[in-house]
Amino acid sequence: MVFIREFARHIYKGQQWKKVRQYVFEKYYGLCAECGAPGEEVHHKTFLTPQNINDPEIVYGENNLVLLCKECHFKKHRKTNPLEQNFKRRRLTNNGCWFDEFGNVQPVRRWIICGAPASGKSTYVQEHMLPGDLVVDLDLIGQAISISAKAAIPYNLLPTTYDIRDYLYKLIESDKVDARNIWIIAALPDSKTRAELAGRLRAEIVDMKADINTCIERALSDPERMDKELQKQIIEDYFAKYGK
Repeated sequence: MVFIREFARHIYKGQQWKKVRQYVFEKYYGLCAECGAPGEEVHHKTFLTPQNINDPEIVYGENNLVLLCKECHFKKHRKTNPLEQNFKRRRLTNNGCWFDEFGNVQPVRRWIICGAPASGKSTYVQEHMLPGDLVVDLDLIGQAISISAKAAIPYNLLPTTYDIRDYLYKLIESDKVDARNIWIIAALPDSKTRAELAGRLRAEIVDMKADINTCIERALSDPERMDKELQKQIIEDYFAKYGK
């Protein structure tokens, strides 16, 4: 028997279930109610849960039971499997759009969140992103491949980190990312470079405007940033070079 969860196992071992199961087989003349193939399993239309396992109308009620073949039974359960709901099909179309829950075509939104170190870029994304959105952040990529602290990517892994980021850019550019929103987090102090990337990825720019004192204060209070003096120096160098 399939689809038996531990909390319901005692139900299927009991004599009452065996009698009810036999009744359902006879009621449907031994045929699957969906496709007419030989029936093999009795299915609960309202699935058994820890909350309703003691409700006899749910567990044994005739109106909640139907005879199915194994294939149709599997299909019924697959439709409600959270993993299947999330991954069984792509939402993305070939022209960079996706279908919402009402079947309406929506464009994939791409955002470049730029600004000085510790200007609030990551916080902005976390406050605005939706589940399933793609976030491209050089620091996070470096942390992922080295399990390093924030803003402490080993120098030997920097080339690999850039390669991974550039590969993600190519996927975004070719509409191969199945996400409703795409967030690129980067400093991009040079306006020309920023505009070129935005044009290439068809992205909108959000410039996180924060002064030097605000950035330093955020960096020093961030428990994930190691070597506070180095962080302070990086911010000071940024503002000295770019003046914003």
